[in-house]
Amino acid sequence: MYIQPCCIDNELPKLFRESKGGFCFFQTNGDCTLSKVLNAVSSMVGNDGHVMVLTVGEVDVMMLRTLEQYLRREWSKAVLLLTAKSQETLVRSELGGYLKRVHYAVDPLVCDSQIALIGCRKGDTDGDSPRSDIKDITEGTVPTVSLIIQGAMLGQVDFSLSLYAAWLGKDKEVVKSAVNPIVAKLKTKAVIDHHEQPDIARILNREW
Repeated sequence: MYIQPCCIDNELPKLFRESKGGFCFFQTNGDCTLSKVLNAVSSMVGNDGHVMVLTVGEVDVMMLRTLEQYLRREWSKAVLLLTAKSQETLVRSELGGYLKRVHYAVDPLVCDSQIALIGCRKGDTDGDSPRSDIKDITEGTVPTVSLIIQGAMLGQVDFSLSLYAAWLGKDKEVVKSAVNPIVAKLKTKAVIDHHEQPDIARILNREW
């Protein structure tokens, strides 16, 4: 299914809702930026925010400003970023006000892009400390919705044929299969390391 930027807010959520098992494919003409994709579907993860795991060869200023917006509004409780190109100075400059909620790693072997929004439950964290009165999420008492999209993550329009595979659901095994290899690199290749921040620690500890 081709998604056009003028229709993405309606068409992409509809595609997820009508998909079998939460899986779907879609295409764009390189005119649906990361900002437009997130605006269309991030709310489908839930009302309690999410942790974003973004893997991309290279970020640009527009992409980082989108991440800053999501951190500032607390739609994203934390961002874990993995790039192929080392861009620490740019990341620190654009996300400096929220850097304590950012974990950034670099690996030159990254060549494909993926974004994962892993849903949070209300009260999973209280400020900077984990909530001790809530049962461990790994026990599965309250399944959370997650969203994963594999394909080109664009800061600006480039008019390229872009192919995407996507999933929306609560199956932890699907999240594990998509995010687990990225977590390994985030843990070992960090250049901005905030592994103790609760929302970041949750992902690094594979608590989907």
